[in-house]
Amino acid sequence: MYRWQEHTSEVELWIEDETAEAVLVEAAIALGDLLGEHAGGEPVSHAVSARADDLPALLVEWLGELVFLAESDGFVPERVTEISLADSSVRATVAGQRAEPQSLVKGVTYHRLEMAQTEGGTWQARVVLDV
Repeated sequence: MYRWQEHTSEVELWIEDETAEAVLVEAAIALGDLLGEHAGGEPVSHAVSARADDLPALLVEWLGELVFLAESDGFVPERVTEISLADSSVRATVAGQRAEPQSLVKGVTYHRLEMAQTEGGTWQARVVLDV
């Protein structure tokens, strides 16, 4: 589950899910929704990988790779077909469409960034995107 919180020139994404992998999957889907309607685009998949020193930074790098693909290839992510998370690195295949994104993200920030497992065992994350 994810939700957006809007701020001036930025949006804050909150995610809660059962695993760290599921948080990354939800982040990709949320980004696709933010980029806008994409019906009728050419179906395409991309291999996406990211590495960072810790899981919160990995979330930033993961979304940064997807933002780069949106800007450089017009890629709008819709789903993650496979994902592997190990040692603060992630490798995944992300399917979506090549279309004209309705909005672009200027950057993924470290402002208010968090990603951690709760005492109840679920994972929660928060990341702010500059739009």
